[in-house]
Amino acid sequence: MALDTLANITQDEVEYARMSTLIKSQLDYQSGMVGARRKGLAEGRMEGLMEGLAKGHDEGLAEGLNKANLENAQKMKAMGFLVEQIQAVTGLPIETIEQIT
Repeated sequence: MALDTLANITQDEVEYARMSTLIKSQLDYQSGMVGARRKGLAEGRMEGLMEGLAKGHDEGLAEGLNKANLENAQKMKAMGFLVEQIQAVTGLPIETIEQIT
């Protein structure tokens, strides 16, 4: 029965099946490329977000530490510590310590 059906296929039907297969393979390829591009963009965004968060975290810690050192230097200066002692404890530049009131 299948052989009878194959024998009756016209050249147009063969060409149609070939073109359909070709179009389907091209659509599958394009779909795969779009999916890969989307995945790459999503991964890139996530990587960028994580880097940004890490950088922000590090900058926040540094800013917080600097603020704490300035507050401690101000207290130490009010208590009569020498500028060199304050610098040794806080790590702040002497010029910064001298400007603290």
